[in-house]
This record gives sequence, structure tokens and C-alpha cells, in this order.
Amino acid sequence: EDTPEHQEDFDMSRSMGMVALTALAVLALGLTGCGGLGSVSPKLVELYDMAAPDGIIELEIARDGTMIEMEADVPVSTLPDVVREAAMKKAPGARITGAEREFNARGAAWEVKLNHEGRDWEFVIDDEGVILETEKELRRSEAPQTVLAAAKNAVPGGVFRSVEVITKHDGATEYHVKKMIAGVSYKVVLATDGTVIRKVREQKAEIEIPLE
Repeated sequence: EDTPEHQEDFDMSRSMGMVALTALAVLALGLTGCGGLGSVSPKLVELYDMAAPDGIIELEIARDGTMIEMEADVPVSTLPDVVREAAMKKAPGARITGAEREFNARGAAWEVKLNHEGRDWEFVIDDEGVILETEKELRRSEAPQTVLAAAKNAVPGGVFRSVEVITKHDGATEYHVKKMIAGVSYKVVLATDGTVIRKVREQKAEIEIPLE
């Protein structure tokens, strides 16, 4: 059963997608020509080159293999001024703790991680400085009970890790509930009424791409 919040804080590779990747051994250029499995988006290669060498690359993949989103940890110093300024205007006095670059169907964006007023936030901001999405860490007592109950039913058992509220540019809201089961990280994405949008297992993976 779920136990009180913040018992464990395993910050594993966060969302690896709508389906967990049990192995991602080699993603290389020219796979098709080498008799491999086919090719991946060149955006992944671009992301790989931008990524902090000791950071995490996250892939969100649909069950049919479609790439939904890809993002990677990047040095905070690579954030464009317009992005940094937008984040600080939204959360005056905040401390920037990390950054990511991401690509999805919406286009390219930056994710700015901050600590503001004693809790963690993330802002997704486009190249023009428009905030597309905010993610706010909640205390367990602040989350709707319908959301917590639905997450518990969707992925029974385990240890509660965290809950976040995500507000999109168009005003839509969803919740992300994370838990650990036998040392493995799971995430449930829910609508405000408790409807489960998706549930995933977050899987560690290895990506190898030839260096330039």
C-alpha cells in the first residue's frame, strides 16, 4: 500500500514513454543501410549532441513505436536569455536548478527547472520565451483525493513518491502521480476528475550514437 510522501526520492530517468523500453542498446546513423531495424529521427542525434554527457535522455514512445517526445538534460548555461528571463519573470527570486531541451509534435522547447518558495517547479518555454506549460510539485495533502485514489487503483501497491500538477498554455490541467514498486519507478497521468490518461513504467536505457 502507499506510504507517506517523500519516503524515497529515486530520481531515475523520468518518463521513458507510453511504453517502457526494456532495452535501447544502439541507436546509430545509417541503421537501414546496415541491415538494422530502421532509422530514428535526426532530432534524437541533435539532442544527443546537445545533452550533458552525464545527464539523462528521456524518450516517450507510443505502443506502435511512434516517438511522442524526446528530451535531454543540458547545461543551464545553454538556456537562451529570453527563456531564462521568462522563467524568472514567472517565478521572481527562484533558483534555477536544471535545464532540458525537448522536441515533440508541438516543436522545440526548453524546460527550466527551479526551486521557488520551497517547492520544485518546471516551466516549458519555447524559443521565443512563451511559457507553454508549468509543472508544480504538490504536497500529498494538496492533491485531489479522487486523483490519488485513481492513481492507486491504476497501479496498485508500492511507495508514494510525488504528485505534480501540470497546467498547459491553453489552461488544460493534469496530474502526474509517481510511485516506486520493488525499486522500479511508475508514473500515472490523470485528468482532474481522476480519469487515467496513461500509466507508464520508467525504464533505464542506454543510447549509443557515433561521435562526430
